[in-house]
Parts: sequence; structure tokens; C-alpha cells
Amino acid sequence: MEGRRYLWIGDKMGRLDGCVAYLCGPIDHADDDGVGWRRVLSAQLAEKYGMKVLDPTDKPFKSHTHNFEEIGDEKVNALRLRDEKKFDVLASKMREIVRADLRCVDLSDILIAYIPKDTHLCGTIHEIVVASESKKPTLLVVEGGRENASNWFWGMLPTSPDEDGRSGWIFDGWDAFFTYMDEIDNVEQEFPEPKASRWVILDVGSR
Repeated sequence: MEGRRYLWIGDKMGRLDGCVAYLCGPIDHADDDGVGWRRVLSAQLAEKYGMKVLDPTDKPFKSHTHNFEEIGDEKVNALRLRDEKKFDVLASKMREIVRADLRCVDLSDILIAYIPKDTHLCGTIHEIVVASESKKPTLLVVEGGRENASNWFWGMLPTSPDEDGRSGWIFDGWDAFFTYMDEIDNVEQEFPEPKASRWVILDVGSR
């Protein structure tokens, strides 16, 4: 990392100040539509690091002609369309939602995914693949520990160093995740592995 320079914004001196994270995780099969953990994490990231988030349960898009929401009544409506076999209407609705969520992945600097145990995943995996293929830091927090991560993730994401609490970007829980993020944020030390070169954070004030 010798010769590398970092940009920080405002009064904070951490690398993560102004970093935009997309919060990835199940919605369809989450009891609370995946809202709870996202609200808690959003506040923690803002307080600890000055980060911003893109949250698919609270989309930032402004439109008078399109509804990109997928929680609450809109989730109930989508399930009703499926049960009533109105597949053309359902497909039209979901294409807009997929487009909006993937746009958020595109706009983010990093992706943070929460992978609960025994929960069906579809869009979550799609977003993880898109972020990984875009060479973004793609961080997975797995409920119950790394041993519950799908085998596919082990072949797709960086998995070293293998140490207490994490294997590369696959984490046993939030404590290990925040330990790693503290190391990333600390400008007094070099970037921790893996894939330090993927931490490319845009100056949002220049957009």
C-alpha cells in the first residue's frame, strides 16, 4: 500500500467517511420485510464511520409514475398477484423493483449482506453476484457463523485470511464485521486483506 493516498470528507478522518453501502438481504421471506436489522445497522454505520446507506426497504428514488416499493402492502399485493396467477402484472411490477435495487447496488461503494439461517434467498444472491462482479467489497454476515454460508459463496468471494471471526469477507457475526470495519476505517494502518485494492470510495460531495 506504499504511496497510496486516501480521501476524507468533513471533520472525520476515517477512510469510511462518506462511503455508501448497499444493505443486502432477504425481504420476501423475512418476517419484518428485512426492515429491522437495516435500520439498526444504518444508524451504527452513520454514527461510527460517517457512512451513508442505500436501503431497499426505504428506497431513495423519487417518481410520480413508478412505485419501486416492495414491503408492507406492496409485498402483500405482489403475493396476491402470484396467488391469483396474474403473472404478467407481477412480472411488470417486479422488473421495476429489480431495476431499482440493482441501480442502488451500482451506486454503492460497498455491499453489506445479512444472511439469516434457513431463509430462502434469490434477489440477495443476485445482488451479491452483481457487486462481486463489479469488484466492490462484498461483505457477508452469516447468522450462526460462517459454517452456515452456502458453499457457493466460498467459491465466489475472497476467503482469506482465515482468522477468528471471519474468513476474508465472510463473517461469523456483527462483532467480527465491526472489528474489520474499524481496521478499514483506520488511516493509521494499512488496509487489511483481502482485496485491499477494491476499496475505491467516491467523494460523494463531488457528485
